[in-house]
Amino acid sequence: MDINKYDPKFRLHRRDLLGLTDLTPEEIFELLYAAKAMKKKFRVHENSAFLRGKTVALLFGSASTRTRVSFEMGIRQMGGDYIYLSKSETQLARGESIKDTAAMLGRYGLSAVVLRALTEAQTHEFASYSDIPVINGITEVSHPLQILSDLFTIWEVKGRLDNLKLAYIGDGNNIANSLIMGCSKVNMNMAIASPHGYSPARALVERAMQFGDVLITDDVAEAVANADVVYTDVFISMNEEDDTEKKRILSRYRVTNEVMKLAKPDAVFMHCMPVHRGEEVSAEVVDGPQSIFYDQAENRLHLNKAALALLTK
Repeated sequence: MDINKYDPKFRLHRRDLLGLTDLTPEEIFELLYAAKAMKKKFRVHENSAFLRGKTVALLFGSASTRTRVSFEMGIRQMGGDYIYLSKSETQLARGESIKDTAAMLGRYGLSAVVLRALTEAQTHEFASYSDIPVINGITEVSHPLQILSDLFTIWEVKGRLDNLKLAYIGDGNNIANSLIMGCSKVNMNMAIASPHGYSPARALVERAMQFGDVLITDDVAEAVANADVVYTDVFISMNEEDDTEKKRILSRYRVTNEVMKLAKPDAVFMHCMPVHRGEEVSAEVVDGPQSIFYDQAENRLHLNKAALALLTK
């Protein structure tokens, strides 16, 4: 399906946004078109009051920069209010059940809850007991909002999504998991180069292959060949202990100028941040002319606003 031929309705027929596995291509397009509209207004300093009179809870299990700031600013820009709840400062930290927390929050007049850094299982459990929209801000398994904003960024830069090739280099983590599903559903070819033992789960890859082509390899050159987009992430993921051996193994998967030369001449480089220059990517690449990672970061704002606006409509 070609996103440029899609006629958006600016609505979603679902309550929660928990992962890309559940989203249809049409729902992905709805979110991307809504993000495009949000960004257009943002550029001319206009705001739509989609959240006027509404309050969103941000329940975070770990420290955050982009997710927190983009949601807090997005909610304000749409006329809403928010409550920031650190998991460590709630009764969840003392053993209160997910069920009781989810059921209780909806009784206080909240319009939605954004969860960050609860486990995948806890996030789905929370949604099952909540009577208001639940948004997955990130888990150890998935990061749907990041990948939706990445797809929006690619659409902006390349003018389309279908029949492009994205090469992901490095650890087969939550970013890789969500990229596989997101790319496949918009007919974008995906190649992942990871060392043995660090590839995404086979079951997820097989599911994604029902929608599009996915290549899993340990050969960086094979993955990057003729790529339109080269993408990487940190070697040590959120909540992981610093692992010298893992860094050593993944060091062969650093994105350098030599790696970028294997892609198409007009290829772009993407990174979801935080960036560790000299580790997963060289400074020459991330700070070079092919890098669009600051555009990625900005687009988190517009995509998050789109998700909140559509889910609380």
